[in-house]
Amino acid sequence: MKKNIVIMTLLSVVLILNGCSSKTAKSESEYSSFPEHSIDVIIPFGEGSASDTFGRKFSQIITKESKNNYQPVNKDGSGGLSGMLHAYKQDNDGYTIMEVTPSHIIGDVLEKGKDIKFLDDFEPLAQIQSDVYVLSVSNNSDIKNYEDLIEKGKKEKITFGGISPAGLDDFAINDFAKKAGIKTQFIPYPSGSEVKAAALGGEVDVYVDKVVNVVDYVKAKRVKPLVVFGDERISELDELKDTPSTKEKGIESTIGSWRGFVVKKDTPPEVKEKLTKQLKMAYDTKEYKKFAHDNFVDIGEGYLEDDEFEKKMNRERKKFEKVAQDLDMK
Repeated sequence: MKKNIVIMTLLSVVLILNGCSSKTAKSESEYSSFPEHSIDVIIPFGEGSASDTFGRKFSQIITKESKNNYQPVNKDGSGGLSGMLHAYKQDNDGYTIMEVTPSHIIGDVLEKGKDIKFLDDFEPLAQIQSDVYVLSVSNNSDIKNYEDLIEKGKKEKITFGGISPAGLDDFAINDFAKKAGIKTQFIPYPSGSEVKAAALGGEVDVYVDKVVNVVDYVKAKRVKPLVVFGDERISELDELKDTPSTKEKGIESTIGSWRGFVVKKDTPPEVKEKLTKQLKMAYDTKEYKKFAHDNFVDIGEGYLEDDEFEKKMNRERKKFEKVAQDLDMK
């Protein structure tokens, strides 16, 4: 009797193990053909923006290189929040990836997403590129250089133009102003072109923008760059090689932008691995390298794998938490 019980128990164990093995094999087989249809690339910003230009170009390159269709989909609104909410509602099967920027981390810090937290509900795939910020003034401004900016800002309030109140420009300018010890007022505009128009027209004293949007205006002698947000000067560009960096001036303010991709939390590891391989393949192409060079997004930090990107985003959160507290935003 005991012998029969032992045999039956062993048979049960074998059947369970076989079942688990079959399930695992089935699971691995299920993802071997991924992707079987188009992958949506959520661009959580409007058409024509720098993030849209990047998202569309990178989707085009990765589609060409991988032979899989990556379809860009704009979901603009609320500083990237609308796109994040849309991506969150999709299945975590890898068929929806989302372009991300520091705006999503700022959204977490300011609790804009309510019950949805970017860093908790999404997982990184890779960072692709980063943008460097520059403070500039109209060529007709009485502020001729960095020293003039600091001297004037210690005496009176300087108006700074940027986009998105309580967004990245606001954080970058106010973080710089606090560390430089100057008085500022941030004035938000709906778009980068309106910010430049305001600066050129004398509506604001200074404006913040990305390198790609500044170089041609410097070349045309319409604006003067005052300082680059970073550790070093941008020596590879004639238009900015003489512009000091914040660190050079003793200001530990290096906030800038970056772009990468994430998926919804608990996306199968096998799927994530395939996606990251295809992202890296697109990043390494000559076509992307030329795009990055032409748009000056190869100056700052480039490709980061998922684990390094995750570490960076957590560091960014701590940085933005401190800025928000200093500015009484939370």
